[in-house]
Amino acid sequence: MEGQSPTPEEGKAVSRRKSIMRGLILLAAAAIIAAIASSFGMVRDFGYFRASLLTGTPGGAYYVLGTRLAERVKADGGRLDVVATAGSVENVDRLVANRSRCMEKFAFIQDGTPVPSTSGLELLGRLPQPESLLLLERRGRTVAGVAGLRGASIGIGPNGSGTAYLMRQLLDAPDLSGLDIHFSNHELDEQARLVAQGSLDFAAFVMREDAEFLRSVIRKYDLDIAGLPDMQGLVGRYPWLSLGRVPAGRYDLVRVTPTADTMVPQVNTLVVTSPCARRAGRIEFLVALSAELPEFVRSNPPSSTSSATALPLSSEARQFFLAGEPEIADRYFPWLVNVMSPAYWVYLVMAVTVLFNALRGLSHFRLWRIDAAREKLESEVNQLAGDIVSHAPTWDLPTHAVLADQNASATAQDILSRLASLRDRCQRQAKSFATPMGDEMYYRYQQSLIDHTIVILKKLLRSSLGPA
Repeated sequence: MEGQSPTPEEGKAVSRRKSIMRGLILLAAAAIIAAIASSFGMVRDFGYFRASLLTGTPGGAYYVLGTRLAERVKADGGRLDVVATAGSVENVDRLVANRSRCMEKFAFIQDGTPVPSTSGLELLGRLPQPESLLLLERRGRTVAGVAGLRGASIGIGPNGSGTAYLMRQLLDAPDLSGLDIHFSNHELDEQARLVAQGSLDFAAFVMREDAEFLRSVIRKYDLDIAGLPDMQGLVGRYPWLSLGRVPAGRYDLVRVTPTADTMVPQVNTLVVTSPCARRAGRIEFLVALSAELPEFVRSNPPSSTSSATALPLSSEARQFFLAGEPEIADRYFPWLVNVMSPAYWVYLVMAVTVLFNALRGLSHFRLWRIDAAREKLESEVNQLAGDIVSHAPTWDLPTHAVLADQNASATAQDILSRLASLRDRCQRQAKSFATPMGDEMYYRYQQSLIDHTIVILKKLLRSSLGPA
């Protein structure tokens, strides 16, 4: 019937429906919040990664690796622009020149490349596999050693390449200055062709041994790798170089290229970043490198680098190599760590906690001082007119409580004035910015006690004045 109250069973059913509805609403709200948070992106999905990478000449190991990284990033909605350059020296120059506009953020350079101390560049690590310095020559030619390079013409790659800088650095020693070696800059394919034609004696290449470009030009122009028996003595002068071996037939088993096992210098490839690259971008690039190169984390951080390339290891890379993966804040809140690193967020939370605790301590100190001042004034009232100040809920002013003389009335007026000042002080501190939220109630309690004493004292003064 209309107007009839619901039965207990119906009430329970309504309560269950309300509980289910409340749960669904909370679940939907949580889903919306999670969607909003995830829209800012996560490091592992590269969704908001936008950067450019300076590599080297097309076909070289730098460029091929950069292309693979770009494909990996693109698959997750990010973007990595691979920029072909002449080599390491140009990469450093471009990072330094464009750091204000932040056009390029990352680059591959070979260890030993000169970097200005004021460049602001930082090291993100080194690639697991080093590159080899190969001298290509016409097949059938033999060189007894470094002394056999006397009067030779050597193509050392494009101007601004790491190959050109390394060759000049290695063969510029005082004991080699009399060899009268002639260097010239050429594009890589061009200098290989000039060697095949006899216009150049050697062509220098700094590449990984498995670079497809090397295999291609060696077979195309029927070249061989020059073996220098005394190469170990030359490499030993530079601690950042190592000695590698290219096995016979590495590039052609039919024509046997090289014709014998050949010792070659090897140099590490460094990953550097511009100071304009944000923390989240650096972490994302490290994640991409570790995903593409499984040995990248195990090979880092570098134990040492050339004095010419003495770059500081970035804090992001140091933390990444210690953990082997991004930190929680780096992974899920890249937009937040761009503002400030996780370590500074921890310090900020600690500072805020200390500040709030200090404010609470200050508030309690002020309350203590107000309470002490109030009790002192109440004691003075009790000394003046007897034990008349009490905070019992049923207490009332005794009829015999009067002030004895005019001096006592003046004293009571003075106490009343000080109570009023103490009440104003209590009000100010209750509204103070330094008073923590929720502590206002303590000040209001003190204010009520002061008001109670003021009322008693005013009644006392009126009673003392009599009918007049």
